[in-house]
Amino acid sequence: MSGDRAQPDWSAPEREVRAVARESLDSGEPAVLATVVAVDGRAYRRPGAKMVVAPDSTGAGSVTAGCLADSVVDLAGDVLTDGAARVERFDLRSDETWGLGVGCDGVVDLLLEPLSEDHRPLVALDDELAGGQTAAVVVESDDDRLAVGDRWTGDEASGAGGSGGEGDPVGSLPSDVAAAVPDDVEGTASVRAETDGGAVRLFVERVRPAPRLVVVGSNADVRPVVELARSAGFRVAVVGFRGGGATNERFPRADRVVATSPRDLREAVDFRPEDAVVLMTHNFVDDRVALAELLATPVDYLGVLGPAERFGRLRAALADDGVELDERDRARVYAPAGLDLGGGSPAQVAHSVVAEALAVHNDRAGGHLRDSDGPIHGREG
Repeated sequence: MSGDRAQPDWSAPEREVRAVARESLDSGEPAVLATVVAVDGRAYRRPGAKMVVAPDSTGAGSVTAGCLADSVVDLAGDVLTDGAARVERFDLRSDETWGLGVGCDGVVDLLLEPLSEDHRPLVALDDELAGGQTAAVVVESDDDRLAVGDRWTGDEASGAGGSGGEGDPVGSLPSDVAAAVPDDVEGTASVRAETDGGAVRLFVERVRPAPRLVVVGSNADVRPVVELARSAGFRVAVVGFRGGGATNERFPRADRVVATSPRDLREAVDFRPEDAVVLMTHNFVDDRVALAELLATPVDYLGVLGPAERFGRLRAALADDGVELDERDRARVYAPAGLDLGGGSPAQVAHSVVAEALAVHNDRAGGHLRDSDGPIHGREG
């Protein structure tokens, strides 16, 4: 894997990386899964970031900003040839790292594994992930029982010993190692276990379904919202009223398109607390009925497109119907929807709305990074 060659689609969101991995498993074509398992200092990607590399250098995902892409692809070729997992360390603190002037001021540990059926639970469809999957993989081992790349994956109820719960766990860990795996991991964790056979380090991650953005409306300005949300890693559902505009042909990038009525909104979509919803029908009567329905759902983000004055009229109309916004509603309703980016075109409005939904999903305020004293990303793993 060298010379002038194709490169994996580095901009693919996590759910598409999982899809590429599933396709490789389904077809029986060999591939390598690269995962960032530790970062010391600053780096472009954090622990858990993944990349799939095929023998022809194609694939999806990113584990660096691109400066080390050729090196990662070459290492993937070695892993395919050897058939064995390995951990490679990239020290980016030097300006001469790998012959490049990178200078990212961090050390990155990258696990490269031949993709196998052991990874199947990790790359499941979003609906199959349900509450999520917990995976533990060996990244260092002085214990003769365990080698780098040995992994266990199970559902939320399964123990790291490989039994229990409703799912079918893949693999198992010796009991003295399994005891070190935390059962409350959110995101990623690096775990060291001192066993009778020697020290073992595990990379543990919790893989959850991609977040979902439900767009209520089917006008032309919905399309850029769908496109940007998909690129940002959301699953996207479009709900339209009065038939016509709510079709798969009109919104080919949406995961689901539903045609219903405002009063049947909750019957048509199973809303969950982690969902983000954007109401943008541009019809006051529809918004009035739909907003009342949405307030009866558990969603954590409810954006309402349009100026503050219009939302004020909506609130007054809802009050006339006996629907009052309580304290929780006032915290989860974002009206006008979007961050203050100053743009007014459909694409700029879409950027504003999707950025706000992403910020809320990640529990961020959405301000300028230069005004933050802390790191850009949380320090996990």
